[in-house]
Amino acid sequence: MQFTLIGGRNLVLPEGWTSESSFTVFGGADIDATARSAEGATIRAFSVIGGVDVRVAKGARAKLVGGSLVGGRRVDAATGDGPEITVTACTLIGGVRVTHAV
Repeated sequence: MQFTLIGGRNLVLPEGWTSESSFTVFGGADIDATARSAEGATIRAFSVIGGVDVRVAKGARAKLVGGSLVGGRRVDAATGDGPEITVTACTLIGGVRVTHAV
């Protein structure tokens, strides 16, 4: 579990990761999950004020659950032939975006 009170959070997940959690109060989270993950990997990201950006490996399938009070939610990584990654992201003020690595 990574916690940040004020300021953004940049996480780079290691090879073979299975689960990661991030909580920010004032600031967003940028999570680089492009390293090969274990099957059934999960990311939990919560932000009070600030957005959440998650990048998954090219070909991974991401499923986004959770909600945002003020802010958009976008998944550009819902299809692929790689492992499925569940992203639970909740924000009070701020959007959520899940994309494939370029």
